[in-house]
Amino acid sequence: MKDALSDGFISYNPVEGTKQYKKKKPKIKILNKEQLKKLLLFAQFDNWYLEILLGVFCGLRKGEIMGLKFQDFDKEKSIIRIRRQLVIDPILAANPNAVNVKVEKYVLTEKPPKKNSYRNLRVPKIIAEELMNREAEYEVYKKVKTDFEELDYISFNRDTGKPQIPNSFNSYLQRQCPKNAIPTISVHALRHMFATILIERTVPLIKIAALMGHDSPHTTFEIYCDIMDEREKILAFINNTFTPEILEVH
Repeated sequence: MKDALSDGFISYNPVEGTKQYKKKKPKIKILNKEQLKKLLLFAQFDNWYLEILLGVFCGLRKGEIMGLKFQDFDKEKSIIRIRRQLVIDPILAANPNAVNVKVEKYVLTEKPPKKNSYRNLRVPKIIAEELMNREAEYEVYKKVKTDFEELDYISFNRDTGKPQIPNSFNSYLQRQCPKNAIPTISVHALRHMFATILIERTVPLIKIAALMGHDSPHTTFEIYCDIMDEREKILAFINNTFTPEILEVH
């Protein structure tokens, strides 16, 4: 409702004073190592291979992956800069009576990343190589497709150059996972796998939170505490590290 108000779809927020209920903890569904290996093996010959790598080994959200542009990739330093997300926004049909308002169409819109999600990430060699392969592919399509728009998105439609629709990424996984005898997952599950890999390698929680663009390590702990083998140790880390003193403004 806050987004609808800020975007001008409504004149006031009718739920501002209502009771807030505790947010339901998301159910985490991930693949094991063998299933992940199978996913990468069948995806490497498809158009979504790079996007899958960005989810699994960089922990990017779906909108962040779809919003990436080639200009965000620093080849010399092997760094990608998260500066935007691509989302689907509804356009409401004109209705003078404001009754039974219907969605006329949906449009792709660039928006800033979620709060505290601007970040620079070092990418593994395999992603750096795939990014360069994708850029070379992009240059070829620019030359051979007459209606190709040069919009610089790394996840682009091969015929038009326009960005891929975010939902099509999930559609790909929903089609291909059952065909290859692995559990059907969503794009967000790739992000969960990234966090799990870091937890298994005992990366400090504060670093995991920064890499994933979370508001704080508390958010990370809340989501992933069930898959942490040493929960009490992690909780002690939070209590000992994030004291009131470090939050004071100097």
